[in-house]
Amino acid sequence: MSNGPRHYAADEIVAPELIALQALYDERRGRQPLLAYDALPPVETLPGVADLALVEALADGRYRYLAMGNGYRHVAGEALSVGADGTVIETRPVVRQHFDLAVTERRPVHVSVTRWDGPKILQYDRLILPLLDGRGEIAHLLAGEVFLRYAKG
Repeated sequence: MSNGPRHYAADEIVAPELIALQALYDERRGRQPLLAYDALPPVETLPGVADLALVEALADGRYRYLAMGNGYRHVAGEALSVGADGTVIETRPVVRQHFDLAVTERRPVHVSVTRWDGPKILQYDRLILPLLDGRGEIAHLLAGEVFLRYAKG
C-alpha cells in the first residue's frame, strides 16, 4: 500500500459519515427508487447528524431548512437567509442548483467541492438525498456537508 498522496474521483463519497448515510438510505429504501420521508429514522439518530440538514422543498422552488446540525450550520455560514418569521431559506446559488438537481432528476446527488477562498482552500463532500411524501412527490431533502480539508495557500 502506498503512503503517497490520496486522490479521489469527484463522484466518490469520501466522508465516512456520508458513506454511512448513503448506505442507510439505500438499505431503508429497499427496492424503491427513493426513500419515503416517513421511513426516515429520527434525524438525531442518523450518521453524522451534526453535518446534516433536513430541508423542505417548497412548491415555489425555494428550500426551507427545518433542522440543521452545528457542523452544517458552520459550513453554510452567513449565506443562509433568515426571514422575519425566523424561517431559514437556502440562498447559495450552487447549493440551490444541487437541490434542484436532486428534485428534478429524482435521485441522490453527491458533489465533491473544492473552493478557493482568498488564501484558503476548502474541500468538502455534499450529499443530497431526496425524500418522497405520501403522493410520491419530493417534499423534503436530507442534505449533508462534511469538510474534508482546510488549508491556507
